[in-house]
Amino acid sequence: MVVPLQRWTGLVALGASLALALAACGDGDDGTAGASAGGDGGLRVVTTTALLAELAEQVAGENVGVRSLIPAGVDLHSFEPPTEAARVVAEADLLVVNGYNLEESMLPVVLENRREGTPVLVAAAGLKPLAGGHHDGEEEHDQAPAGDASDLVSAEGDPHFWMDVSNTVHYVENIRDALVDLDAEHAVDYEARAATYIEELQALDAEVRETLVGIPEDQRRVVTFHDAYQYLAAAYGLELTATVLGSNPNQEASAADIADLIELVRREQVPAIFAEAEFSSQTLDMVAAETGARVLTLFDTYTEEVTTYHEMMRRTADALVEGLAP
Repeated sequence: MVVPLQRWTGLVALGASLALALAACGDGDDGTAGASAGGDGGLRVVTTTALLAELAEQVAGENVGVRSLIPAGVDLHSFEPPTEAARVVAEADLLVVNGYNLEESMLPVVLENRREGTPVLVAAAGLKPLAGGHHDGEEEHDQAPAGDASDLVSAEGDPHFWMDVSNTVHYVENIRDALVDLDAEHAVDYEARAATYIEELQALDAEVRETLVGIPEDQRRVVTFHDAYQYLAAAYGLELTATVLGSNPNQEASAADIADLIELVRREQVPAIFAEAEFSSQTLDMVAAETGARVLTLFDTYTEEVTTYHEMMRRTADALVEGLAP
């Protein structure tokens, strides 16, 4: 779903003068993440995350320039963008965000600095959210929220849809449709590339399922650093037993939280607990020292080491099997 300009009224309260000043800056090293160069006169697509950039590149092809604002290996929720990100946003023909408040620190830059009329695609539009995220909802939503896509940018719900590969297929379909709307002349090309990539994602989904079959039914309890893995658990038959920090990975676990987690791991005889590559494993290391559980790493975003969606999902599935299978 692409958001037209007029529907953002009321979402943006600050930054108009800053936007004009920064959008006028000259070219240079802007500190934003890697890009694929589009041809002369081609569309310029700017995404918030490296994962969304990869998906856009797969659909767009070589004649569309794609770049991401948030580099790999950082916390997507709290990343503070360089000031030159405003210029990158202002030059975009299409802006792609995840939605559900994933990129909360980046959203003002995106919404305040885009050119008039530039559409914003919410990649997760149309998907059914689970409870969670920074709004800490109590229950699963019965259906995807209706109404304007502008509501989805910071809507309630867990934003980590892409940990279920079938949801990532939906992201690709949304990106395809947005590119076709903007550039109907090349619609056949966008549709063909999207179809090819969707086939690859469907094969990845089957591969992840086959890998996770190796975990016995009575060993599928997963303890993670924060709640980025609800969609993974729901899609692939795992039980998300506990998280250290819930929805906000930038909080610090209290002594009581750590004691409760130690007791849970001992009681449930959990053989492994799972850190995340972009966050310190110090708290989990403390739990492991008290319980004998192993600490392994899951991936819900890209790092310097893990740079593609396929690799991210494979590494996560392999770590789960290594930690939970006897």
